[in-house]
Amino acid sequence: MKKIFLVDDEMAIREGIGKSIDWNREGFIYCGDASDGEIALPLIEKHQPDIVITDIKMPFIDGLELSRILREKMPSLKIIILSGHDEFEYAREAMRIQVTEYCLKPVSSQDLLTILKKVSTKIDEEEINIKRLSDLENQVLQNKSASRDKFLYELCEGLYTFSEAIKEASNLNMNLISSYYYIIIIECTIDLDSINWIEDEYDCLRFSRKLKESIFIMMGESKQTLERESEIIRQRLLAHEELHPENPLIFGIGRVESRIQGITLSFSEADEEKSYSTIIHKYSSKETEIDIESKKEMQHFNRRDLIDFLKFGLSSDISSFARSYSSYLEKGNVRSPFTTYYFLMDFTITISHYLKELEMDNLEVMQEINQLEMKASWIRNYHEVLTYIEEMLHLVISTRDRFTSKYSSSVQMAVDYINENFSDSQLSLQTVADAVNVSASYLSHMFSQETGKTLIEYLTYTRIESAKDLLKTTNNKTYEIAHQVGYSDSHYFCRTFKKVTGLTTKQFKNQKQVFSI
Repeated sequence: MKKIFLVDDEMAIREGIGKSIDWNREGFIYCGDASDGEIALPLIEKHQPDIVITDIKMPFIDGLELSRILREKMPSLKIIILSGHDEFEYAREAMRIQVTEYCLKPVSSQDLLTILKKVSTKIDEEEINIKRLSDLENQVLQNKSASRDKFLYELCEGLYTFSEAIKEASNLNMNLISSYYYIIIIECTIDLDSINWIEDEYDCLRFSRKLKESIFIMMGESKQTLERESEIIRQRLLAHEELHPENPLIFGIGRVESRIQGITLSFSEADEEKSYSTIIHKYSSKETEIDIESKKEMQHFNRRDLIDFLKFGLSSDISSFARSYSSYLEKGNVRSPFTTYYFLMDFTITISHYLKELEMDNLEVMQEINQLEMKASWIRNYHEVLTYIEEMLHLVISTRDRFTSKYSSSVQMAVDYINENFSDSQLSLQTVADAVNVSASYLSHMFSQETGKTLIEYLTYTRIESAKDLLKTTNNKTYEIAHQVGYSDSHYFCRTFKKVTGLTTKQFKNQKQVFSI
């Protein structure tokens, strides 16, 4: 019901209007009255009426001045002017103030009731229109947010060229231009607001693809700065988990990449790390203080290296990879005997999840995995660690190789074409797509979806693996090896080699000599 407040300096009029109408029956609430504008103002602010009926000629603050003040303080309030002065100037001033109704005294209770119902209907119509407008605005915002999230997700999936991405970002009023990018994906089980500081403190674009998950496209002009930034963020996320175990954060962070196309690679890495971290987190949900300390020590291990090897590694490289991946345990820095066990469990769970993810977890394979896993708790020295890793990797790589035909025909053809032609420096997504007779965007999407890597990432990995073999088995110069594996620029080859392996070509050769002892 609408609330009515009356202002008139004549008591008889106030009492007459107040008592002549059955307010409740007519759908109104008579919330009060006052003899002049000065007395009325605080009462109106207190009662917050929907409609004010006021006389024009009153002492202290007259009706027109009261209307000006109310129009400024309460713009949605409806004002009805009552006046015994049939003069044009009053009416014109009332119109200028935008009062709702202007009528002359004397006014009957029935006429006043008719005016009140008319004003009440107007209030209802305005509220409906305001709600409709608000709903439309919310719908526009939701549609814009959905379009924004859809675009950013498709960008991460590699479905846009550089020019298409810049154009669409501009249409959505987003600044996407940067020299370097990396991706953070975080899933919160309780409160997403706990990670708002990332958006507040860093240059990024945030979006979601599902409930309780946020994806950040981080941007910057310096690769070194972004790498330091990503490490700071990683440590803060880990610290949050220690301080708030009731609200764990499952996250993945991709490497810093240049160019917009690099967003896809970083997104794939972040998504994969998050996926595997979810499995590890479930496994280690009940931890003692010793467990937590061991888990901190395990931060020295890069699970991504293992995932990459599971996908693309060769049987001939298992021994060198096993030593490289577990080298921290060999250095004598391990403070807790639990660390070796946790390392082996992390290693085993990652492998199990990889097999399940690719639907290679048949009964026979998992039985062999379980039999090997039973040995882990009895391992005491580094030589036994290496033996365990190598046995497990031989099992997985042989299983993986038997299942390679599970790729779709287009992706398998692309893989075969890359393996046969990676030495061609002109090889690209487009040339491979042309060779297998599909569009580049379709191949890019399907290749990433089925292999877990972008096509360019797979090409780079294949070239670097071939380069590693050549470095091991020949005395060719670096520039010669670069050309042999498809790099026309030896400097670019050296930078890529170090980025992928973490070592220069010279360091890799020296490492090979150490491992051969």
